[in-house]
Amino acid sequence: MNIQVTHNTAKNGIEIVFSHSVEKELIAFLQKLGFKHFFNNEMKWYADDHPAYVRFAHDLKKVIENDEDWKSMTIYPTYKPSFDMIDDLKFCIVDINIKYNDEIIEDKFVIFENYKRVATVITERFTKHFFGDHIDSLKVFPRNYKERARTLLRVQKVIDIDENGNFKPITFTDSLAELIKDVKKNNTSDDFFETNDTNETKLITETDIFDAQIDDDKLLILEVIDKLVSVEQTTKVTDIRLIQTLITEIEDALLNDSTTLRYDKLTHIIRLYKDWFEDFPNCFKASVAIAMRPLLNFLDESLKNTSFATNLVFDKHQVNNVLVPLYVHECFQKGAIPLQHIPKLKIEFSKLFDVTIETLGSLSEFEFFEVTQLKNYTDLGINLNNRELNRHWQINGFDLLDKIGYPTDLQYPYVNLNKGYISLQTLNQILDNKQKYPWLYLIQNFRPVADLTEGINIIDRKINKLSKKLDYLKTGQSLLDISYTEHVKKREYIQSQVNGLFVSRKCIETCIENMLNKQLEQMDFINTDVVDYEPKIPKFYFDSFVAGMSLLYYKHKKPTLLQVESFSKEKKIPCDELLQEAIELSAIDFVRDRYFHDENYVWIDGMRYFWQNLQFDRSFVDDKQRFEHSHILPLPIAMMIARYLQMNEDTSIFDPTAGTGNLLVGANKRVTHANEISKLKRQSLKSLDFSKITKYDPTSPYPKEMHKSFDVVVCNPPFMKSTKTKNEKLDIIEQHFDNAYFMADDFQVRELIMALALLNMKDNGKAVIVLNSHIEFDEQGRIKHKRTFLNWLYKHYHVRDIINLDSRILTKDKNKKQKKMLALINGRKTKLSYNTPTKETQPHLADVIGSLYELWERFKRIRIPSIDVMITQLQIAVKQ
Repeated sequence: MNIQVTHNTAKNGIEIVFSHSVEKELIAFLQKLGFKHFFNNEMKWYADDHPAYVRFAHDLKKVIENDEDWKSMTIYPTYKPSFDMIDDLKFCIVDINIKYNDEIIEDKFVIFENYKRVATVITERFTKHFFGDHIDSLKVFPRNYKERARTLLRVQKVIDIDENGNFKPITFTDSLAELIKDVKKNNTSDDFFETNDTNETKLITETDIFDAQIDDDKLLILEVIDKLVSVEQTTKVTDIRLIQTLITEIEDALLNDSTTLRYDKLTHIIRLYKDWFEDFPNCFKASVAIAMRPLLNFLDESLKNTSFATNLVFDKHQVNNVLVPLYVHECFQKGAIPLQHIPKLKIEFSKLFDVTIETLGSLSEFEFFEVTQLKNYTDLGINLNNRELNRHWQINGFDLLDKIGYPTDLQYPYVNLNKGYISLQTLNQILDNKQKYPWLYLIQNFRPVADLTEGINIIDRKINKLSKKLDYLKTGQSLLDISYTEHVKKREYIQSQVNGLFVSRKCIETCIENMLNKQLEQMDFINTDVVDYEPKIPKFYFDSFVAGMSLLYYKHKKPTLLQVESFSKEKKIPCDELLQEAIELSAIDFVRDRYFHDENYVWIDGMRYFWQNLQFDRSFVDDKQRFEHSHILPLPIAMMIARYLQMNEDTSIFDPTAGTGNLLVGANKRVTHANEISKLKRQSLKSLDFSKITKYDPTSPYPKEMHKSFDVVVCNPPFMKSTKTKNEKLDIIEQHFDNAYFMADDFQVRELIMALALLNMKDNGKAVIVLNSHIEFDEQGRIKHKRTFLNWLYKHYHVRDIINLDSRILTKDKNKKQKKMLALINGRKTKLSYNTPTKETQPHLADVIGSLYELWERFKRIRIPSIDVMITQLQIAVKQ
C-alpha cells in the first residue's frame, strides 16, 4: 500500500491518502488519535497541522510502505518539557489510578502535549508499559492547571519519550516501583492492541474519555472539543484566553461520570457561551458558532441571533459594519468565491460540490447561502445552473433571508462588497435591478448594514476624509506633481465618491425614519387626535398642563409656543417659573413613562429623535437663569446613565441634588431616594412618585443611617453657593475626607457635594458623577484640569472610566459650547492608593464623545467585565 502525505494550506491541516482500503483497526486508531476521514471516503484522512500529527503521518507512511507493523509505531508528544510550555498551556495533566494488592494507588503526571487525544494515546501506552493490566482508570485533565504542572515538572513526574521510542525513566513511589518489577517479571506484552474473534478493536484501558462503549453525548462533546481546539490552534489572534476557557470548561464537563451532573454543567457552559459570544473575535466567531452548534442542539438551546456584525477585509479595501450569517464559514462571508480558491474548498466542503438541482432542498439555509457564493457551476462539475438557483431564491428568498438573520424590509440598506459605502442600495433597489439573476446578484455582492447609526458614522468619516482631499486639490498645489488633466479627473472622481456617500447616507436616514414610523404606528403613537394609551396624570396643581403636553408627545407632535401659552392660560399657571418647571417635568414624565412601557422606543434613535425634534425646551428670563440650569444633562444621556447603572433593577438609589428628576428618569421609583432643597422641584419629584424625598443640605454630612446604604449614587449638582463658612467646611473635611482641604474653596462646592454624596454609596456600589470640564493632559502627561479632585477621587474609589462629552450632544444650540465629563465609579477602595491616570497609561481619557451612538458604545464597553474578571468569576463558581 502507498500513502500520500500532504499539507493543506487552505485548511491549515495535514492529509493522509491511502492507495487501498484501510483495515478496521487502523481506522479505529486514526479516529481515536483525532483524525477524520473525508466525506464518505475512508481512504482520505485529515487532522490539524499539529506537530504530533505531522510526525505521525510521515512515520506511518514509512512504516506502511516498508511493510512494517504500524501498531509498533511510537507516538511522540509535541513539546519538550519546560516551564515556558506550561505558561503557554502546551501540556495536559494525567491522573492515573492503579489497582495493586486490593488497593487503589493514585499518581499524577504531566505530559507536554496540548491535544488531549494525542496525550491520551501516549498515556495509555505509558500505563500499559509500566503497570500492565493493573490500571483502574486514567483521566486527562484540562490545560489550565499551571501550578500543578509546574510542581510535577519540578519533581520530574513527566511522561516523555526519547528519540529511540522509549519512555524516559521516572522515579516512582515504592509501592508502584514494586508493581513495575512484578509487571516486568510477568513479561507483560507491550502490544497496544488486542483483537477478538470478530476482529474488532478494543482499547487498552477503559478511560472515562475513550471507553469501549462511548456514549453518543460524549462522542458529540469530543467532536465539539476537537473543532474548538482546531480553531484555537489555527487562529492568528494573540488573545485566545476566552476560547481556551470555553474548551477547558467543556473538557471538565466531559470528565463528569454522572450524566445528570454532566448535563447541568453543559447547560451552565452554554449560558456562559451566550454571554461571551459577542466578545469572540470576528475572525473566528463563525467557526466557534459552527463548532458549538451541535452542543446547543443537543441541549435544545440556541443563540438569540442567526447573524452577527463584522468587518470584511479584502486585498485592497475593507467593508466595515456588515451582517454575515452566523453558521456560514468565514471563507464564504465575503461574497462570490474566486476560481483560484475553488480547489482548496473542494476538499473541505465536498458536500457543497456534490449538490444537484434535485438535492437543493436538503441543504440548510446556511449551506444554501454558501453554495450561492460559488460561480460557474458547470465548470466546477456541479449539477447546478444560475437559472435554477435564482429561481429557488425567488421562491424562498425572503424566508431564507429571515432564517439567516438578514433584514427583509425592502427599504433596508445593503452595502456593495466591491465598492463599500459609496455604493449602498436598498433591498428593493437590488432586486429591481436589471440583472439577469437579481437574487444571486444580491447574495454574492451585497451584505446588509449591521448598525445603521454606525453606518452613518462611517459615511461621515469617509466624507470628511474625502472632503479634505478635495480641498487640497482645489488649492492647486497638486498641479506641481500631476498634469492638469489628471488633476481634473482626480477631482471629479473624488467628488463622485462624495456624492455617492451622501446618497448612501440619505438611504440609511430614510430607513431609520421609516422604521421609527412603523414602530410608532404599532404603538398607536402616530400623528392623530386620538390615542388609546393615556399617560399617567401628575398629582399637583399644574397636573393638567403636564398631561396636556404629554398627550401631544404621545401623538408624536412637538408643542408649539402658541399651544404652550394656550395651555398655560387654560390651566391657570400662576407664574412663568411654574410654567417652565411644568415644561421640564412634562418631558421627563413622558420619557419616564415610555421607558417603563416600551424600552425599545426610547432607545438611541427614538431618544435622539424626541430630544431633537419633539421636546419643547424651557425658556429663560436672563443669562443668569440660563446659567443656573446649564448643568442639566439631556434626557438621552440621563437615560444612558440609567441603563449603564441598571437603575431600574437596583435595590437602592440616591441623588443628592435631584432637581426635577432629570438624572432619575430611568430609576426604579420604589427604591429611589431623591434629595432636593427647592420646594418647587420637590413638588415635581412627588409627582414622579419616588419612594423618599428629602430636603437635606447637600453641602452637609447626611444622617448616619444613610452612610454606605445605597447601591447606586448619581450626582450632577447645580451651580450654587454654600451657606457655610470656610471653617465649617474645613471641619467637615477633617472629619470625612482625609484632609482634602481644597474642597473648602468657594469654587469647589460641587466637588464637596459629590464627595458627601459618595459617602452614602455602599463599598461595592456604583456611581456616576458629572463634572464641568474635559480631561486634557499637560506637557508632562498629567491631567490638566480638576487634577486635585481627581487625585482624591482615584485615591478613594475605583474609577472605571471618565467620558468627555462634546457640545453636540449636550445642547441643541450649535453656537453654544459646553464641556462636561462623566466619572464612572465602581466601588470604594479598601486600601487607599494613588493611581491617577496619565497620558501614558490611559490616553483614551482625552477622547471627546460627539454622538449619542459613540457614547452608548463606550458605556457598553465599560459595562462588560474584562476577560480576566470573567475568568476569575468562573473559576470561583467552578470551585463552589
